[in-house]
Amino acid sequence: MVIEMSGDACLEKAFQRAGREFGYNAVKAEFSPFRELKIRWQRSAGWAEFKVSDYLSDADEIIIEDLARVLFMRIAQGKRSKYPEELQEWMASPDFVKKKQPVFLRRSRNLSRDPRGKCYDLRNSYERLIETGMVERDPEVFLSWTLRPNLRRVGYCSVFMKVIAISCALDDKVIPEFVTEYVLYHELLHLADGPSMSGQVHDEEFRRREKMHPMWKEAEEWLRRLSVDI
Repeated sequence: MVIEMSGDACLEKAFQRAGREFGYNAVKAEFSPFRELKIRWQRSAGWAEFKVSDYLSDADEIIIEDLARVLFMRIAQGKRSKYPEELQEWMASPDFVKKKQPVFLRRSRNLSRDPRGKCYDLRNSYERLIETGMVERDPEVFLSWTLRPNLRRVGYCSVFMKVIAISCALDDKVIPEFVTEYVLYHELLHLADGPSMSGQVHDEEFRRREKMHPMWKEAEEWLRRLSVDI
């Protein structure tokens, strides 16, 4: 059975079945149009309420019920656990990105939806990274500058939607293009790694790979001078 956009009742039944296995007899669940692919919940003794990203609205009901079990397990154990393999495979499929990425882009208000900036073109940096063997080409990745400058967060990556946004604060001839390329490389590493279940996305191994960029020292110095974080 497939859950449709209007299938809140099917979603709720799947969560109720899973909830009963963990002692929750009063469970509510509904789809919500979050920008990000996320799930929010609140609960008390025997009661739980979930708001589930509507990006999952066309997932198979079995996948949704398995997801619900994982979420109740997280609640019970108080720690992160992996999403069901079937769900991960579905969300990693080209079909998922093809359907969901346009929705994500419409909901992202601070994106120009264009890799071309006033000074730099993100596609040029991407091609250089590919040509030097730093990254592999991903035909599904969407590159965009932001509409508004942000010096606190110069790079962003949506792993599930395969969207990378670079702050237009870096789209300035005063700032060397290798800084933009380095930030893009950083985000492409996140994309290659996929979703983190541990929450540790900048571990020692990530930093080692990050330093493989030939201009990482110079780029980091520029970022420190700009007082930004990636």
